[in-house]
Amino acid sequence: MRNMLRGLMLGLVLLGASAAHADEIDEAGKRPFAEGRAALEALLAKAASRGDADAQRRIHEYLAGGYLQVGDAEAALVSLEAGIALAPKNETLRIRYAEVLLGVARANIAAGALGRSVHPFLRDAVDALKDLSLARRAGLAEAQRARLVRSLVEARFLLREFDEALAAMAAANPDTLPKAHQPAVRDLQGRLLYAQGAWGEAATAFLAAGNPIAAASAYDAARRPEDSIPLYAAAIRAAPTRTDTLARALASVRFHKAHAALLDAVEAVEIPAGVAGIALLRARAELAEGCGRIPEALAWLQDAARRDPEDAAALVAVARLRGIQALSGDAVDEDLLDASAEAYMAAIRRDGDNEAAAAGLSWLASHDYGRLWRLWRNPRVRERCLRVQQALAQAVPDDAWAWGNLANTLRVLGRTEDALAAYAKARAANPYDPGLRSDEGLALSAAGRPAEALAAYEASLELDGGHLAGRQNGARGLYLLGRDAEAAAHLGAAARTARAIGRSPGTYRFLLDRTWRAGRRSDLR
Repeated sequence: MRNMLRGLMLGLVLLGASAAHADEIDEAGKRPFAEGRAALEALLAKAASRGDADAQRRIHEYLAGGYLQVGDAEAALVSLEAGIALAPKNETLRIRYAEVLLGVARANIAAGALGRSVHPFLRDAVDALKDLSLARRAGLAEAQRARLVRSLVEARFLLREFDEALAAMAAANPDTLPKAHQPAVRDLQGRLLYAQGAWGEAATAFLAAGNPIAAASAYDAARRPEDSIPLYAAAIRAAPTRTDTLARALASVRFHKAHAALLDAVEAVEIPAGVAGIALLRARAELAEGCGRIPEALAWLQDAARRDPEDAAALVAVARLRGIQALSGDAVDEDLLDASAEAYMAAIRRDGDNEAAAAGLSWLASHDYGRLWRLWRNPRVRERCLRVQQALAQAVPDDAWAWGNLANTLRVLGRTEDALAAYAKARAANPYDPGLRSDEGLALSAAGRPAEALAAYEASLELDGGHLAGRQNGARGLYLLGRDAEAAAHLGAAARTARAIGRSPGTYRFLLDRTWRAGRRSDLR
């Protein structure tokens, strides 16, 4: 009896000491980590010396939480591994360990790392959790069970083990989880179903998770615009400044060609200030254009361009619509083409690297240049063609194509010396284009420099012996110098080249005949 009392008294003393240690640990663990870390490490050494595994586990748990607060996931994992070694069946530690492993894997994925930088963390997370019960049971609190489901299913998902992830989800029964955790689990379920191509079911899961944009994307994948676009419209009305939502909605509309379905919603939203307002105006314009409402589209684009003097995209869209209008009637509307050219050039002034503006201006320049041979007397077409070519060459000073086109335009307009200067810049940007040398020869010929013109044609043929324009122009230069036999040889070679590449040799044979007749030389037959 006396020994029993002595044992009971000793137990009470030890229990009191253990409680005191626990209070001391909690007090150190709840302090800011910068202050409490040293105290926790000192307490850990004491607990280890007396073999108190429970105290060590508690301290490792606090240390892991502190390391996570300061962003040191590696140190947190070391502390959690030490805690698990002391208490292998502790579910709280193992779930926390898996969550940290998943966090490291997500961070590596976000940084663009794959393979060995990600896979081991995911596999370790699965190994830490897979033997824990997913069913409701004593000893595993509901919140813990929800965290377990989320971690295990996400790790399986990122490992692309979709069947196992869905099986774990089904075993857990998301409907039985605490409501606070259900949205995240349902969202994960939606991602799983989407990855397996069950888009309609994925949309249902996303809606249950409160993620209407993900649901809309799933409906898009299922080709159900009647379900997706109303969700986008509601999201835009609820948050008109979310430009990412607007971009996804527009992508859906383009894919389904359902502009009218979204226009009413976007048109009803009050235009906010800043970038979001400009994005909404441009979205209105795109949708209106898709509905054939061009004047309204232009008005909204012009408003967008006024709101941001730095924005080139709205001006490019204005220019494109003006160009379409100019060419949509029976005759070209020169006023609208002027307006289109001015908008493209204004866009390039705002953003010299804007590829869409340069491409649009190039198209316009090609259109005018193609008509210049018959409309060169029209000062409006002539001046616009030249103005556009000059803008392109100035915007991209190292573009041989732009300088060559400007040089050709100047040559056609009779400004030979200016054309030669432009050809020199084009040649400096690309000395290997036979067409440039051939065209430059025409300008030299027009400037009364036939010998230099012939040298340019010969340089063209040195770069490409089959260059037809170089052959024809070289023949013309030789003919003008009275070298009829050599001219005929060039034309004969041109005719053979044309036949070889499937083009009609008729033009070169006709010129060959004229050369022979003009020279009255029987040996040229």
